[in-house]
Amino acid sequence: RDPRMAATSLMVAGAAQRALRPVRGASARRMSTFSDLLVKNASVWLPEVAEYPKKDILVSAKTGKITRVTPASPNESKTIEGLQVIDAKGGLVSPTFAEPHLHLDAVLLGKEWPNNSGTLVEGIANWKVAKEGITIEDVHERARLAVKWMVACGTTRVRTHADTSCKTGVEALVDLKQQIASENLAEIQIVGFPQDGIFTTPAHSEELKWAAEAGIDCIGAIPHLERTNEEASSSLRFCFDLAEKYGKAVDIHCDETDDPHSRHIETVCALTEDRSMGGQVVAGHCTAMHSYNGPAANKVITAIGRSGVQIVTNPLDSIVLQGRFDNYPKRRGLTRVPELLEAGNFVGVGHDSVVDPWYPLGVGNIMDAASMLVHVCHLTGKAEMRRVFQMLVSDNHQPFGGAPKLEEGHAASFLIHSLDNPIDILRTRRLPRYVIGGANVIASNEPPKSTVHNEAVDIGVF
Repeated sequence: RDPRMAATSLMVAGAAQRALRPVRGASARRMSTFSDLLVKNASVWLPEVAEYPKKDILVSAKTGKITRVTPASPNESKTIEGLQVIDAKGGLVSPTFAEPHLHLDAVLLGKEWPNNSGTLVEGIANWKVAKEGITIEDVHERARLAVKWMVACGTTRVRTHADTSCKTGVEALVDLKQQIASENLAEIQIVGFPQDGIFTTPAHSEELKWAAEAGIDCIGAIPHLERTNEEASSSLRFCFDLAEKYGKAVDIHCDETDDPHSRHIETVCALTEDRSMGGQVVAGHCTAMHSYNGPAANKVITAIGRSGVQIVTNPLDSIVLQGRFDNYPKRRGLTRVPELLEAGNFVGVGHDSVVDPWYPLGVGNIMDAASMLVHVCHLTGKAEMRRVFQMLVSDNHQPFGGAPKLEEGHAASFLIHSLDNPIDILRTRRLPRYVIGGANVIASNEPPKSTVHNEAVDIGVF
């Protein structure tokens, strides 16, 4: 094993302990699986509303499903024997968060392989060297730790990309996916991702075919890194052909560049529409759309809506990696989220990187990505901020088949927040009090405590 990788693992372990220490209780823990769960006095989240009704939610330990949602009552817990009871104290109860775009094979390698220039080019070069030294055990250690961080932050579904030129990484994530599912910790989907393109060398297409048979869930492509526009279009057709052959979804790194002439999203939409694959295709990044002229952007946004392609923006990485060739003014480099939402499209928001060779920051909290999106895309109106929160609890779940529902008869997968509305949760980025799966507490967080002159201060709450 490369000694640099061993050193990285030691740093990761130490950083993990330091990062989770203040949370106290963020690591997964379980309450009894033999008694039903009652959540009292909950403000139950609903889309597109400003007021949330107070409800009691009863969950069956036997089925893991919600059996009753009723108006909040002080006597509810007295009518059922042997209950686990959590008083939500008026806090918002929402579906869990989902993460639609991450790179678990590369997480927590950023200290050893820093991106000093902050460019996409250096990030790719760093990863090209770093991946040569990884082992299955190393990927398991880093990825599992990152998943635990995300679960503690409220995310229970993760779609990760796995570089298909690194078989060790793919095999490790396929194995880890099964382990984590058996532990009821999180649901993981894996995208076979040809980081360096499909037709840039003859081996890459074969590697993607191998991954399709190795247990991945989605087929990926990266057309803007192909050698020519013709090969870019061919790579997308190859990707869709492979997805149809193996019954997989499609997830593309698409137009991740400031170049306004990069419009591979049009081919993605056309293939999706022609093959009736709406709802099965995600296009990530699409940062070039930021630089399209008005008519071109309008044409693309219309095609996205017509085809049913979902766009996933990654604000933390994009605001860092894009605009690096600009003098002033510097472009922000995010896709046109407000316009996409206005047109009624599904838009997800991803964390993308967590201390990896591209991006040196992050703790896996999807709220950080959402907060960056609110700022960079000028989404600070009340309705706009509520819509961004909806992305986390609804749009982000679309690649997984749809969001959990807070209704009778549906699987219990929800968060109990300490604050009672999405805007304050976004503003403070407060971790959820409890992460619930079935009748179990998967993770918990104690609200932060501060004192000033010996007086308790709840930062951000007024």
